[in-house]
Amino acid sequence: MHRYKHLLASIGLFFVLTALPVMTFAQEQLTDGGGLKRTLSLQDALKRIKESPALKAAAQSINIQEGLTEQAAEGFDGAETTVSVSQLIELGGKRGARKGLANHEKSMAEWDFQIQSQDLHLEMMKAFYSVLAAQKRLSQETQLLDLATLGYQAIAARVEAGKVSPVQELRASVELNMARNALVNSQRQLIQARQTLSSIWGDSKPDFDAVVGAFEALQEPPSLEEIQTAFPDNPDVKRWESELASKNANLDLERANSIPDVTLSFGIRNYQETNDNAFVAGLEFPLPLFDRNQGGRKAAQSEVSQSIYQRDAAVAKLLSDLHSRYQGLQAAYHQALTIKQDIIPAAEKANEAAQIGYQEGKFSFLDALDAQRTLFEVKDQYIDAFSAYHEARLSVMRMTGRIDPLSSF
Repeated sequence: MHRYKHLLASIGLFFVLTALPVMTFAQEQLTDGGGLKRTLSLQDALKRIKESPALKAAAQSINIQEGLTEQAAEGFDGAETTVSVSQLIELGGKRGARKGLANHEKSMAEWDFQIQSQDLHLEMMKAFYSVLAAQKRLSQETQLLDLATLGYQAIAARVEAGKVSPVQELRASVELNMARNALVNSQRQLIQARQTLSSIWGDSKPDFDAVVGAFEALQEPPSLEEIQTAFPDNPDVKRWESELASKNANLDLERANSIPDVTLSFGIRNYQETNDNAFVAGLEFPLPLFDRNQGGRKAAQSEVSQSIYQRDAAVAKLLSDLHSRYQGLQAAYHQALTIKQDIIPAAEKANEAAQIGYQEGKFSFLDALDAQRTLFEVKDQYIDAFSAYHEARLSVMRMTGRIDPLSSF
């Protein structure tokens, strides 16, 4: 048990440390125009998801099942023990079996809520990182447009001075227009990403201008053995325990139904000749000559066997998905790390050297332009790599049943 807790703690440290830098409270920053920018942190988003209409609707399933459980517990000694002409007396433990079945179905409803809750948290956190990526991309496209504008102005001045061919000015204008279009597209993508995020907790439009978080935070994933150890905590796996228990409880109920119930009746009989009254009582029970509930018991037994096979198939698929997502996480992590540590610095140095060489007349305009384009292409790959890393990390968190980074994992 101690080793199991240690493994869970080490996995949790990876997931939580990666998310901790973005779990700060919303801050107020100044916009370019001097106004206050409304920002949203991951912790703020996690608080808002608790008020999601979808999550509240899912919670009602538990309340519904609680009511059915209470109803299943009612019997002869329950709340409706009023005087009546007849009263059915259940035998064979039907009431207890019915109550047990309702309790297991309530447990299934609780696991269904946990599944929906974690799925909603996964969707929200992915959307949060999508906004971070869109903001990062917009910042990059803004820088690229600034460089393209400066480059065009420099080339236009050289053309006017007769130092370079007008073709270079035309080429620079193409790059400038492409940068403008890229900026517009990134602005639209950011608007869409913010809209998607706010819709998850039920807002028709975002009430924030930006999200704050450490998009470039990287931490090496735990080992596959540690991930597999935490896998049984996945609510999709846990639910099958309640599913199978529910089918067994239903089998118990069908077995109890094979025992006939007794009906107790009582009343008053009036003898008209003497005008005397007498209390009469009766006991009725069916003879199980034709109905011993054999079909119901057979069907319930088959449902138990079916659930076992379905559970084994579902758990095997979930475990296979976990392996696949873990490999995706490893690949995304190493790709992001390589781009961050090796490729980006090399591209920056190459671009700096090309720009200096162009100013000194050592390189052509096309050489400088290609170096600049290569740098920003690498930066695009950088954003894509970190987006893939966060999506893979969150998916693995979900597969281990610990999608909430605030939990003590």
